[in-house]
Amino acid sequence: MKNSMLKTLSLVAIMIAAALMLSACGAAAPAEPTVDPNVIFTQVAETVMVSMTQTSEAIPPTSTPEPTATPEPTQPPAPTVDVSQEMQQPAVPTVALGPTATVQLFGDAAQWTTQNPLDGKIFKTGEEYTFHVCMLNVGSTDWTTSYYLKYIDGYKTCWNSKVNVGDTTEPGEKWCFDMGCTAPYTAGSYTTYWFMYDNDGNKLTNGEVYFTYKAQ
Repeated sequence: MKNSMLKTLSLVAIMIAAALMLSACGAAAPAEPTVDPNVIFTQVAETVMVSMTQTSEAIPPTSTPEPTATPEPTQPPAPTVDVSQEMQQPAVPTVALGPTATVQLFGDAAQWTTQNPLDGKIFKTGEEYTFHVCMLNVGSTDWTTSYYLKYIDGYKTCWNSKVNVGDTTEPGEKWCFDMGCTAPYTAGSYTTYWFMYDNDGNKLTNGEVYFTYKAQ
């Protein structure tokens, strides 16, 4: 486009120069008819206009750019979950377990609860010790001082054959017996058995006590 305009302007300049020369020559030779310079300028202008029109028509029309597609709005990012907060949730409180429930029986009944020494104790031969054992009243009657714990079988390690309850023991209460004993004089494994009795000499339900031990 720029080169075409330069060529057109150059042509106009040449034509104007030629017109001036012709008009000068016309002034020197009167026999020839005088050429009106205005007519020459008019012709040159028309020529320039025609040339510019043809040039502009020859230029291919500029294609209109296609409209750019508007991008779809993006979804906002999902909120991230703080794992540390989930891990810091308060723990479920632990429910404290109560004491093991005992079965209440009708009549005279007992239940072993604890003893010292425990089964498996190793004594020196002839060693003296105190056997401590506790029994729970799980029956429906009171234990009076006429109730007792009696040796019934095994090695007779304790000095007394029976030990009485020292005070009235109501249902739900316990009584602990303490007996002086001596370990066997011969090394080996032993077991001693006792049983609880009422004031009439009847065995109490579940009233058995046994102790296993060693002497060496």
